[in-house]
Amino acid sequence: MAGQEAEIGALGAIILLGIFGRLFLKKTGFSDILLLLLFGALAGAVLPSSALDGMDFLLLPLGAVALLMIILDEGMHLPFSVLKKQLHKALLFSLLSFSISFIILFALSHYAFGQAAGVSLLIAAIFSSVAPELLSGFLHALGASETVRGIGEIEATLSDALSVMAALLLASSLSHGEGELSLSSMPLEIAFTFALSAACGAVFAAGWRFSMKRLAEDNEHLFAIGLAAILYFFSGAIGANGVVAVFVFGFFLGNVSHKSVEGMQRFQSEMTFFLRTFFFVYLGLLLFHSEKSLEVGLFALAISILLALARQLSGRVMSFVEPEAAKCRLLELVSCRGLTPAVLAVVVSEELIVAGFPLPIDLPLLAMFVILFTNLITAGMVFKSRGKLTFPSQEDGRL
Repeated sequence: MAGQEAEIGALGAIILLGIFGRLFLKKTGFSDILLLLLFGALAGAVLPSSALDGMDFLLLPLGAVALLMIILDEGMHLPFSVLKKQLHKALLFSLLSFSISFIILFALSHYAFGQAAGVSLLIAAIFSSVAPELLSGFLHALGASETVRGIGEIEATLSDALSVMAALLLASSLSHGEGELSLSSMPLEIAFTFALSAACGAVFAAGWRFSMKRLAEDNEHLFAIGLAAILYFFSGAIGANGVVAVFVFGFFLGNVSHKSVEGMQRFQSEMTFFLRTFFFVYLGLLLFHSEKSLEVGLFALAISILLALARQLSGRVMSFVEPEAAKCRLLELVSCRGLTPAVLAVVVSEELIVAGFPLPIDLPLLAMFVILFTNLITAGMVFKSRGKLTFPSQEDGRL
């Protein structure tokens, strides 16, 4: 019973730490990720390696649930009214930022650090999207308008979904021995998969709307999650992508005028809150229980610097395409990574290990360092830029 008591106590500590981190975020305007990683690192310094071994059996199931909750939560919090007004700008900036980051990270990993092409593509996919859950907070700290924050949230959500889809596609390819998936075939495969997945999500959303008229309100949260989980499985079984399908499903649910939606959104946010706390603390634990920490840290630092530069480059290209954006390039200051790469690194790593694919680099440790460094770089740029930028008005749609 002692082991169970310790696990329950650890669970309670993680929940309380997450609440404290959320209060820290609200009070300071800065990310609580650094606090969670620090707590994990401090705990890892005193805990034996056997403590981490006991958590291994939780990683894959919790990771799968986390990916499901992340993408469902993002879809449900994407208002159609904002999407309709700002989609063209958000989509353009999303494609620019993701593509430039992806190409730069692939080149760094493959040519500078000597990783195999398949592994380099996987690393690029995992870290090419900015954190949706963090970008809004940083833009608020910068004093950005609601319009700019809306564009940023759409951009981050779309690129985050693309990152998850590309990473899982590449991981599946590597686990089946197809390590040399070509860049030329990848866009066409993603486009077809996206269309099929979106259709699945829309059909399930229509089924949810029809069924909600006949269900008791007490079942609404579990019914939505159950449908999302079945949709995730069904999409994969027919060759679609469960992530995109669940995202589209969540988008339709979040934009339906139904009294249950607000409660569902609150429930989703609480579930995501617990999962993000768990994974950030877990990544912090790895610092003192992983080999080659210095080498991985240097690789992560190079990735983080290039991600910040890629974000800057994306903003300047966007300014050329959209001249009004030149007067206020707030989005390019934020390059922080968050929950999605943390979960992807753990899930992909465990999946490849089970498949017998030898990973030459510790992906979860790399994710920990990249999240740490990108948040520090973003916090520094936000602090430096406060008071030095001319912000648009609330009605101004400039970037």
